[in-house]
Amino acid sequence: MKIAVVMPTMRKADSLQKFIDIAADNVDFILLSKEKIEGEYRNTTQINDQEIFAISPIFNRITKRNYGFLYAYKQNYDVIITLDDDCYPITPSYFNEHMSRLQTHDTDYFNVLELYKNVPENVFVKGTRGYPSEPSNKKYPVVLNQGLWLGDLDLPARTIMEINGMDGKIPQNISSQFQVTKNMIVPENKLLTVCEMNLAFKREVAPVAPIAYQDPDGIGINRYDDIWAGIFMKKIFDKVGKRMSVGSPVITHNKAKRNIVTDVDLEAKGDKMNSFLWQNLPNLELEGKDYVTCFLEIAEWLKKESMNEDRKFFEKVSKMMTDWINLLDSKI
Repeated sequence: MKIAVVMPTMRKADSLQKFIDIAADNVDFILLSKEKIEGEYRNTTQINDQEIFAISPIFNRITKRNYGFLYAYKQNYDVIITLDDDCYPITPSYFNEHMSRLQTHDTDYFNVLELYKNVPENVFVKGTRGYPSEPSNKKYPVVLNQGLWLGDLDLPARTIMEINGMDGKIPQNISSQFQVTKNMIVPENKLLTVCEMNLAFKREVAPVAPIAYQDPDGIGINRYDDIWAGIFMKKIFDKVGKRMSVGSPVITHNKAKRNIVTDVDLEAKGDKMNSFLWQNLPNLELEGKDYVTCFLEIAEWLKKESMNEDRKFFEKVSKMMTDWINLLDSKI
């Protein structure tokens, strides 16, 4: 089982080294950076930004992570994990926890005993009164796992501002209270975002995993790259009978200080389009039976919706999606 860790970086490599320290020999690191990170790092391939940007217009400083997915896909890695360079492991079992979640299945029956602690296993599997004694044999494999974070949660910029995080960071008196209490598999027909600073998925997901195209310098839309990728993937998973989970492994996120006012403005520019997707994507009837066909159906839907002036930016997202599928079959 080969694992690729895709990590865009602008910082020193202290985060990278901490993950390397707990990684087995079957884990390789794909580092995407503007400048070469000095030093020798085990099982690490460094790829320069300019080399990436020259391949296709769909890659820029926001979407360059997609190149790491493309590289890992073409190198036949079994699992792709993506992290940011401000993330730090909490436990040495980090990689094992992701792999464990990707080996689970879901029956889409909800056992109320999941809400309790300390229920004996032989009691738990029988559920509460009325839970079927002969549940369906149909199981839905988990193909993507969203690990969570402590420290700087991935909150809207306006929320961070409202709790006095004027430097872009969540105040320590609040962030120190956060805890992750359980794992869950997301039910069918429930949309969910992803955040690609602690995400793992099987190779089969790579064709529909790219973060959505964004304009990197605030000219168009920013801050919705992995958000839209998440809801597109979840829509497709529901159609093809796959599931995603959320919970462990938990990492520490230590975000650098940033201009919160700029983030608020950037998020506001895409807010109406984001709400449109959440409200209308569930109603899109996908006809395809495989990942790529469904992905291209969503791209075509976005192209049609971009005829509305308020949603014109979707045309760029749609084009990136079709260009991405063409890259999957290309020689790079």
